[in-house]
Amino acid sequence: MILDFLDGSLDGDSWEELCNSCYRMKYQDEHYTEIPAIHGGDAGIEGFTRAGRVYQCYCPEREYTDDELYNHLRDKMTADVNKLTSTKYAVRLKELGVPPIKEWHFVIPQYKDSRILQHAETKRREVINLKNLQPADYSYIDDDFVIVIKQAEDFKVEISRIIRNTITDTKLNFAIYHTAAPDWSKCDSDKANNIKRKVKAVMGNVDETDEDYNSVVNTYIESYIKGLEIFRILRVSYTEVYEDIYMLEQAYKKQVSLKTKMNTNSSINAILFNEILDDFQNKLENQFKYLTTASVMELKIDLISGWLADCSMQFKSR
Repeated sequence: MILDFLDGSLDGDSWEELCNSCYRMKYQDEHYTEIPAIHGGDAGIEGFTRAGRVYQCYCPEREYTDDELYNHLRDKMTADVNKLTSTKYAVRLKELGVPPIKEWHFVIPQYKDSRILQHAETKRREVINLKNLQPADYSYIDDDFVIVIKQAEDFKVEISRIIRNTITDTKLNFAIYHTAAPDWSKCDSDKANNIKRKVKAVMGNVDETDEDYNSVVNTYIESYIKGLEIFRILRVSYTEVYEDIYMLEQAYKKQVSLKTKMNTNSSINAILFNEILDDFQNKLENQFKYLTTASVMELKIDLISGWLADCSMQFKSR
């Protein structure tokens, strides 16, 4: 989920800012219009489009249990739909030129309980019943009015694009994703042996029982496995971010391959290796301003692990 990659916890202000950017991007063709809360109020919605979509966002104040989260979402939805059907807000909506409302979007980071879907349907029926009883008073509500629950995952393309373009202060954090234990079966013996051989060449042909040697080897094997998974997720779900990283990785990998193959002095393997690490980190930091520092560190070791495993990075033994 896109929420797994967002750095820090969202609050009401940052979520509203992110949602407005998402709607402006996603519904540009429908002339999305944000409604500032000052000078008359926001009419109970954050913004609207000329196609009859309006939305209200909500971000829970803290982590809740599933049941607590449902209760908060239910109460917030109830309060906001009640605003939508009140005389006060009806007047304000008409003053702002909001077209007949076909879709009312309730935009939240996520939901975990299907009861909120049932509650949305209950509130939709209530609105339709009011319109049927008093059609003139509720002319601003479309006959086919629906309530749609949107969550962060529905805007993952927009969110990743917004972050890439640094429109928001929120950054992507891959390091958060790297918390689960790796599946060692994903690194076959050939890849593992490549990593062992090259680490040994860099460290100076140390004994395979050496504690530091084994620690370094294990770190790179784990990073290789974790890198496979993170890049799979990026390739499938966050294409633009993946392409950014892939293009730099491919270009730099060629330089690394040439530089290490042309090194005939095995005594400077460690110096050369550390120079590559530092230079690659600098390039990542300069190109990917939308990644956290921890993400850059993770990305560096994941990619270098891949170079060690697939022979892009060659070091001759002493």
